[in-house]
This record gives sequence, C-alpha cells and structure tokens, in this order.
Amino acid sequence: MAKVLNSKTTKQSRRAAKKNRKNRPAQSADMLVNVLMLALSVLVLTFIWSFWNRHTNNRNVAEEMRYYAEIPEAATPETLIANKKYPNVSVEILNGCGVSGLAAIFKDIVHEKTFDVLNTENAAHFRYDNTLIIARTENSDSAFKLAEELGISRDKVSIETDASLAVDITMIIGHDYKSVPAYKEKKS
Repeated sequence: MAKVLNSKTTKQSRRAAKKNRKNRPAQSADMLVNVLMLALSVLVLTFIWSFWNRHTNNRNVAEEMRYYAEIPEAATPETLIANKKYPNVSVEILNGCGVSGLAAIFKDIVHEKTFDVLNTENAAHFRYDNTLIIARTENSDSAFKLAEELGISRDKVSIETDASLAVDITMIIGHDYKSVPAYKEKKS
C-alpha cells in the first residue's frame, strides 16, 4: 500500500511539475506585456511633458517679444491694419527663369508692398520669358494691384482660379525680371 501511495504522489508531483512548466511561458509572456506597458507609459508621459513644456515656453517667449517690440503707445489693431494696404492677400512666388536667389529678392520686394508671401520655390520649368501674375481666386483686383505696385503691365495678369492652392496670387518670375520697375528700384 505504501508503494501505491508513493506512486500516486510521484504521479501527482510529476503532473504538478508539468503544469508549472506549462505556466512558466505564460508568466514570462505576462512579464513581457507588463514591461512593454511600462515603457509605453513612460513614452506617453514624456510626450505630455514635452508638449506642456513647449506650450508654456512659447507663451513666455511671445510675452517677452511683445514687451520688447517697438510698437508706439497709440497703436491699435485698427491703425496697424490701416498701415497695411493688402492685409489678407497671400502670394506665392515661383522662379521661372532659373536665376538663383531671385525668388528671395522678389519676396522682399512684395513684402515691402505689404502683401503676404507664403511660398517661394522654383516653377515647373525655367523657360518663362515674361514675368506673370496669376489670380487664383475670384478676387482678381488684388492681382491687378500687385502688378500695379511692381510696375508690371496689366496684360501680364491672368485669372486662373484654383481653389486647391492656398494662395490668392501666383507670381512667376520670367527672364524679363530686370525690366520690372520694382526690381530696378530695389537694385539701384
């Protein structure tokens, strides 16, 4: 009888050992999931801290810039807007002649004329003979005003509305850029 009990206990202990072996991989998988969850939690907390830090620092920088800005005491939003002739007209300048740095020069010229330049880059090709101004919205008056401010003739202004572009006017600089009066004025 003692042998039968011993054989039962050894069988039970073997079964228990087998169960423990089967449970070990599950326990290690649980441990791996826990470690991954901890790592993701640390990553999320780092992103939150970074966002908060960047947000509060930007506000402080903006406040300092306002403090040191040279805006006269009598300046109000109305007077600041009144000094800007074309407050809501956005311009895209494309270099269509291939002269390096020319779009940056025209960007400065157009800014001086109080238009907002959103983008400067190369045109699709460099074979534009004439400088062109293209109205991209229904409001073509602003394109004619830009042409007038730069001294470009009205026949170089065209209307090609394109709602997919985020600009009101596209200006393509052609090989005749040296004859544009605003450019001549800037270079003299």
